[in-house]
Amino acid sequence: MGSADFFYWLGDAFYWLFENTLEPISDGDWIWRLVLWGGFVGFGYWMYRQHKYNQQAAADPNQIK
Repeated sequence: MGSADFFYWLGDAFYWLFENTLEPISDGDWIWRLVLWGGFVGFGYWMYRQHKYNQQAAADPNQIK
């Protein structure tokens, strides 16, 4: 088995994966909206935690800057 055979097999595997997983869930927009809103919620939580860390750092005079 040469490297060309391996890369053709890998391409066929990715093509099969695309046809059998991504195409069936692209029938509606619900999955993409779920991912988008999950990103918004995650970003909001990240900013909230960063704000708390910044407040904690501003109140601690013994830190190295």
